[in-house]
Amino acid sequence: MPERRYYALSPWLRAGALAALLALSACDNSAEQGPEQTAGEKAPAPDDNGAPQQSEPPTTTAPAEKLETRQETLRRRADNCSGDDCAKVAVDLELYEGHPELNQAVRRRMIQQLGGSGEDQGAPPKTLEEAADRFLATAAEVPGDGARGWELSGESRQLGRWKGLLTVAIDSYEFTGGAHGLPVTRWLNWDLATHRPVSLGQVINPGQENAFEDAARRAHDRWLEKEVDSDEDFRQAWPFQESSDFRLTRKGLVLHYDVYSIAPYVMGQPTLTLPWKDLGGVIRDEYRPDGGQ
Repeated sequence: MPERRYYALSPWLRAGALAALLALSACDNSAEQGPEQTAGEKAPAPDDNGAPQQSEPPTTTAPAEKLETRQETLRRRADNCSGDDCAKVAVDLELYEGHPELNQAVRRRMIQQLGGSGEDQGAPPKTLEEAADRFLATAAEVPGDGARGWELSGESRQLGRWKGLLTVAIDSYEFTGGAHGLPVTRWLNWDLATHRPVSLGQVINPGQENAFEDAARRAHDRWLEKEVDSDEDFRQAWPFQESSDFRLTRKGLVLHYDVYSIAPYVMGQPTLTLPWKDLGGVIRDEYRPDGGQ
């Protein structure tokens, strides 16, 4: 899949999650006994992003067992076309044995990303196959060889586990000509014990949203110092933005940004790390490495 870089922003309290893809093979993902592990539960009615609407985070213990996974793949290419540059669709999903709700969430998010979001898209596709067929049908309407090189692709993959939370990256990429395609990435945090997604707003203590934003802005300042130093033109052109795509690690809370969010395309997908020392009293105790001590 060409350059997997991605675009999209969202506010702190918005649900940050969903997605998936298709093929068959097994592999293990063991839960660490230290901070990086995972969790999940059955969800209420989903919101517009497919995430259950909930204000309180789950309070669960991370399952200690290994996660068995399988791969599913989807391949489509333009009819009556020969050569390597025919319009094509390729999707690869890492799915989890014994976690149907998680697999549904991954698949749902992937369908959303592959289905596009423009006003002229019509009703969103219901399946990955439908998303693929729509893309190829659009390519077929382009006269001559104008759709040569068109590509739609997606991949879901496990990023890590932390205190009962499994983080899955859902990547998509669409190229329909021009200098480059449009990549999109979403990070889905899934509570394995309660079988539901966990949003950024649910890991932040109530009333600490401003403190969290302050920590994120400081992380952004550090990133600017490292990447562009004192380039004031860059700072003016690419100001700080919020993101709801996050994951928890031993170093702290990491925010993910797609291309064109806080930097130009050439700089890829930036990440900002908010160290735990900057998040005292901000993140709920059950998600802190020290348990709030």
